[in-house]
Amino acid sequence: MTTRPAEIFDLGYRGWEGQRTSRWRRRHAIWRDGVRISLGLGRGVGAKFASWVLIGLALVPMVVLVVISAFLSPAQEAADEFELPSYADYYDWALVPLSLFAAVVAPLLLCPDRRDGVLALYAARPITSTDYVGSLWTAFLTVCGAAAWLPVLVLFTWNALDASSPDSWLRDNWDIAPRSMGAAAAVAVPLTTLSLLAASFTKRRAYAAVATLAVLLVGSAVGGIAEDSFKGAVADVLSLASLSEVATDTVRWLFADEPQTPPRPGWATALWLAGVTLFMAVWLLQRTRQLVRE
Repeated sequence: MTTRPAEIFDLGYRGWEGQRTSRWRRRHAIWRDGVRISLGLGRGVGAKFASWVLIGLALVPMVVLVVISAFLSPAQEAADEFELPSYADYYDWALVPLSLFAAVVAPLLLCPDRRDGVLALYAARPITSTDYVGSLWTAFLTVCGAAAWLPVLVLFTWNALDASSPDSWLRDNWDIAPRSMGAAAAVAVPLTTLSLLAASFTKRRAYAAVATLAVLLVGSAVGGIAEDSFKGAVADVLSLASLSEVATDTVRWLFADEPQTPPRPGWATALWLAGVTLFMAVWLLQRTRQLVRE
């Protein structure tokens, strides 16, 4: 039996000689891509249309109302008859396009990765499941939170400019700035968490959107039935099933406005919203860990 001499083949494999970035840089890269996806940047016209139209529906009405108020200001009588909405009242409208935005756009951050089977590639690098889902969550929250906060900023700016003494008005109403940021978070954080949680259960964006809207609509229906059919503590407890109503009541509490639901402490509503959101966030993290292991 003859033996052949050994041969060595140079396949051209080379180690990485470039810069090795930190863990925060990798998180930032995922966050940046998530923001671009949320805004439809680098995608087709349809993706841009869905994102910007829904964001515009949350922002443009306030801009239009402020412009109308500015035109009516010289006519004192007409200006007295036209009244801008309060900071809290505007969220009753803005919550609708923001909910649609979360339901339609947020699944784009997670569903394609599941469908294309690239989660294992993320896990092969020094990126944990917490890094991955946390960066995506922060990316969509950045866009959704900005869309929820900008209308209040527009109204706040106009009220300051329209005051007889802007400096005095700002000194007396400076607390609106932190209140508005808290209100935007009370709306954007639950919507972001819910929509990504729904997306973690399916590879199809449409299914995730329907599931998100179903949770919001069914909860609102249960809350409405509770208010119409029950009284006292039973109505108070069942009305908590409406995530959108709980969010708007939390916003009203933050701005010191009267709630629309049966009277209950505002801090209790805010605490319930925080607890539900935390529960969904923990569930989302567990789901992501399971998906990475699959």
